[in-house]
Amino acid sequence: MTSIYHLLRNTKDRPAFLAFLFVATFIVSLCLAFVPCWERNDDIAMSMIAHGYGLAAYGSPHLIFSNVLWGYLVRAIPTIDGVLGYSLATMAVLFVFGWAVLYFLLRLGVGYLLGLLAVALLIARPTLAPQFTVNAGLLTVAAVIGWQVYARLGGGGNLVIACLLAFCGYLIRSQEFFLVLGVALPLLPWRAFRERRQMQIAFLLLGVAMASASAFDRWSYSGPEWQHFEEFNSTRIPFTDYDAGWHLKQHPEILARHGYSQNDVDLVGGWFFLDPQIADPKSLNTMLAELGALPMQEGSVQSGFVAIKALFGPVLLPLLLSALLLLVTMPRWSVASAWILCLIAFFAMGVMGRPGALRVYIPVVSLLLIAPLMAGKCRGHVCQWMAALTLLVACVGNAYLLMPMALSSKQWAQQVQHDIHGLPSGPIVSWGEDFPYELAFPVLANDLSSRNIRLYGLDSFTQAPFSVASTEQKAGRGMLERLRSATGIPIIASPKRIEMLRIYCREHLNGQLRGIITYQARSLTVQQVRCEAGE
Repeated sequence: MTSIYHLLRNTKDRPAFLAFLFVATFIVSLCLAFVPCWERNDDIAMSMIAHGYGLAAYGSPHLIFSNVLWGYLVRAIPTIDGVLGYSLATMAVLFVFGWAVLYFLLRLGVGYLLGLLAVALLIARPTLAPQFTVNAGLLTVAAVIGWQVYARLGGGGNLVIACLLAFCGYLIRSQEFFLVLGVALPLLPWRAFRERRQMQIAFLLLGVAMASASAFDRWSYSGPEWQHFEEFNSTRIPFTDYDAGWHLKQHPEILARHGYSQNDVDLVGGWFFLDPQIADPKSLNTMLAELGALPMQEGSVQSGFVAIKALFGPVLLPLLLSALLLLVTMPRWSVASAWILCLIAFFAMGVMGRPGALRVYIPVVSLLLIAPLMAGKCRGHVCQWMAALTLLVACVGNAYLLMPMALSSKQWAQQVQHDIHGLPSGPIVSWGEDFPYELAFPVLANDLSSRNIRLYGLDSFTQAPFSVASTEQKAGRGMLERLRSATGIPIIASPKRIEMLRIYCREHLNGQLRGIITYQARSLTVQQVRCEAGE
């Protein structure tokens, strides 16, 4: 008994080990009890790109959404028990985030109970539904706390770790890194930055590293094989991400002047980039120029308020309410200023046409939750217990929301993985999110046979050199050619998108779309469609 007592006592005096033990146990327990599934199809698409399966004809570090250096890193991670490097890197990021945050909070004097509850609240959802933008933002949150630890307690190791966390966050998703850093400006240790040469040098090196990574990333896409993709990718973003097509449809005179129908702009906004007459960067950019800046369009201000309202959605509510209550319990002007910057940033995103992006919101709200604890003003017993009760209730509420979602995902993942084994051989057109990527290829999936499925993806990567779509097009087996052939092409698409294809067939190919169901399962349907020439 005495040895156990001394072991527990020594463990309590070693915050790094305790943080490691708790976060590792928590994440492993979640993974064993449930089936972590990607929050969106972006991550599984990037895993396919990195490791050369699914929609990618071969492996490539060009992940598009993440820096190419991150692509090289995840490709270098060996497969463990069938689990690919991209998945292992994702889970490692979440583990490192939880470990670093808990360790930093303990070093700042936050009690063990508060620290454990806060980290459990922060990493539960990202573990069960990982998303690369969330991961990037969370690493940046950890970096902000690490800089505060260095400013108050010193220690070159704390500074190095914080800068490494920030750099990795930048590599994974630079836009989210800058958003979280911008909201965190009032929380940064500016005085220590002015007075300590070591911190100035570290920030200078971090800036040089990020600039070098950015330059290398741009150079990696400068080859002739990327020219068309790069040209069109910047053009399609207003349509796929900012709903420019909806605004253009309010001005039919612009569409008529350039020979576009309403269905044409719906196709571009719906990831159909196969017809160069529709997916023409010059024409699309000209129409956007005539339309004017998207934030100046009708309804943009209302969209800004929609973005603010989205903060109060059920998924964010445990984080948001606990962050507000902690601010009231431990008021501080720097934290209040961060809240103001958060609201301004989200309103601006809504005006730009991107309201309510959950993956963007989660890291920022996580920062606002941690900020009062980081400030270190909760010293009395009453304050400590109020904060602990707030976080405990938030954890219970979070579990109440997460468990049904996780159980449903586990059930459906098993169903989808069973159904995909009956898919026909050869490339299958998968249009946007209509193929259940997240459930077919869960985070820790190790079914090697499912990776033999080839998907002709209509998505962000359709025109990328590594895509199955691109290689099929170069081989003369493109979707439009096969659509007009006698056999047609197998496709997984929603009824709405099939109707868009039907209109396209009539308007551009002077034909009529015919289709029959060739494979019907509970979770997906494959149709063989072809465009018959008109009489």
